[in-house]
Amino acid sequence: MSTRPIVVGVDGSPESATAAEAGWQLAQAGGVSCQLVHALPGARSAFEMAGAGVVLEDFELALRTRARTEVLAAIRDRVPSRVADQLIVREGRPAAVLQELLSHTNAHTLVLGGKHHSTLGRWLGGSTVHQVVRGINVPLLVTAGGLPHRPRVMVAIDMSHAARETIQRALAFAALLGSPVRALHVIEEARDVPKVILRPGILNYEDWCRERLVRDLWPLLPVPDNHKVIRRGPVVETIAAEAAAWGADVLVLGSHGKGWVDRLLIGSVTETLLNDLPASVLVVPVRVPARETIPVRAGTFAALG
Repeated sequence: MSTRPIVVGVDGSPESATAAEAGWQLAQAGGVSCQLVHALPGARSAFEMAGAGVVLEDFELALRTRARTEVLAAIRDRVPSRVADQLIVREGRPAAVLQELLSHTNAHTLVLGGKHHSTLGRWLGGSTVHQVVRGINVPLLVTAGGLPHRPRVMVAIDMSHAARETIQRALAFAALLGSPVRALHVIEEARDVPKVILRPGILNYEDWCRERLVRDLWPLLPVPDNHKVIRRGPVVETIAAEAAAWGADVLVLGSHGKGWVDRLLIGSVTETLLNDLPASVLVVPVRVPARETIPVRAGTFAALG
C-alpha cells in the first residue's frame, strides 16, 4: 500500500476547511497520512513593517501564530485533532510553498478548496489554483463541496495518449471510495489542431472517434454500457451539463504537459471548469510522449497508490 501522504492547502476559509475534510477522507480510505499546510506571505509583511520600529522576527512570529490560530479554528471540527496539530505554516508564495512540500513529502495528491472568498483565503483562489495545476506532477483535487459517501465519479476521456491512464486512474480512485463511475467523451470539431489522417472506410472525425472508443477504450471500463457516454457539442458546456445531469460529485480531467497539447487543454477546458466548478474537479498530470499526433479534446485521473 502507498505511504505517500495527501497534502491539503488550508487558509482559514470555509472552503479550505471542506478541502481538509475531503483530504482526510481520502487519506483514511487509502491508509495514508494527511498533511495540512498554510502559506504565510512573510516577505510582504516584512516590507510593510520596514522602518516601523518593529522587530521583524517578533512580528513574523505573531503573524505565524495568528495564522495558525485562525486556520485551526476553521478546521477543528473537520479533521481529527492529531491531524490539525501537525499543521505546517511556511512563509512564501502559496504555489511555491505547496510545490516544495509536495516534493519534500513525495505526496500522492494535493487537495485545495475552490471558490474562496475570505480575505485570508484569497491566496488559494483562482490564480494560485491555476499556477499549481500547471506546475505539479501529482493529482490535484479542487473541491466544490464535501465529498459524500461513495461520491459519483465522472471521467472525461479523449483521443490522446492520456486516455488509457485516465481510465485506469479514475477506476482506482473510484474503487478507493466505492464510487460508481461514468465515462464521457465529447466530440467537437477540432480547431487549430493537426488533422487526423483517417484510414480508408472512415468517413469523418466523428466516425474515427467512435471506432477508437469502441475498439480501444470502452473495453477498459468495467461499467454498464449506459455509463459509457458519447456527446456532441462544445466541450466545456457539454461536460458541465453532463456532470449536472448525472449528479457527478467528482469530475476527472487531465493535464497533458507543457507543449501545444497542454496549452489547448489547460487554456480551453480545465481552467474554465476550475473557474466555475460544476463539481469537485480532479486534475491529473499526464506526461506527453516524445511525439503527440492525436488531437486532444477533453480530460483525465491518477490512482492512489
